Parts: sequence; C-alpha cells; structure tokens
Amino acid sequence: MDAPHIQIRRLTPADATLYREIRLEALQRNPEAFGSTFEAESARSVESFAERLTASTVFGAFDGPQIVGIAALRVHPGPKEAHKGQLVGMYVRASARGYGLGQQLVEAVIKHARNSVELVQLAVVSTNGPARRLYARLGFVEYGLEKNSLKQGGQYFDEVLMAKDLKSD
Repeated sequence: MDAPHIQIRRLTPADATLYREIRLEALQRNPEAFGSTFEAESARSVESFAERLTASTVFGAFDGPQIVGIAALRVHPGPKEAHKGQLVGMYVRASARGYGLGQQLVEAVIKHARNSVELVQLAVVSTNGPARRLYARLGFVEYGLEKNSLKQGGQYFDEVLMAKDLKSD
C-alpha cells in the first residue's frame, strides 16, 4: 500500500457493496468494538447498506479501488441534541494500519462535522490503546467511562467516552 495514493471520500449508495464488505469484516475481526453484530448485519441486504449511506455520512479510505477504512458521523436527532454528532463505525483493515489512515478518516469526519454540529462525541473500548491515543492527539478529551458497555461472547467491555468541542478549535 502506498500511503500518498490513499483517497478519503464520502461514500455514496454506489459504494454499498464495498461498504457492506468492510463493515462485516470489522464486525468479524473486532466484535468487541462495535454495538452491532456480524450476525445482525450480515442478514441485511446490500440495498439496506445503500439506504444507510443515503441517510448518513460515512467516509471511506481507498487504496485504488479497494476500500481499506471507514468512519461515520451520526448527528443526534431532535432540537435539544442536534448540536452533537457521534463518530461511529471507525475501522481500518489490519493490512492498512500504520499509515495514518485512521487519522485521515477522523479528520474527514471532523471537517464535515464543523458544518453541522458543535460537539463530536465517541465511545471507544477501554482496552483499545491505539485508538484512544489517536483520538487524544486529534483533540478528543475523555469525560467518562461506561462500565460493562458492551457484552460480546459472555465478556463485558468498558467504553471510554470522549468528546471534541468544535467551538473551541
């Protein structure tokens, strides 16, 4: 993989097959890191993934035609929470790690978020040190810990809650 040739762009419904493929890989390889499951999402059609890409903002990192990373912004509905967005679904394929793609994806989400929200929040499994360090480098601050937030294979995982105030940047 040649890092200078990586392209970060917003996914469209035409990318649904690629998005489904990498999302399912993420759920299989790191089931403890996501709120959904491989079983639930593998039962969903490509069309439902296309609908998700229409209704939300998902960025992909591409090495030529191959998608190697994803990250999404979910904006909270309702007038009292519309100022907040959540960074979700962050995943970089193992073969593409170490090239700064995670940082590029998070920066793309933040850049996009500046147009619509004041605060970006996220939750990251407490044992995922590399992700926590990445988010901290990009200005996210830890503000809480949700004990037993996720349960996978009979094991509980705590999640660190982090936020980045876009008004103070």
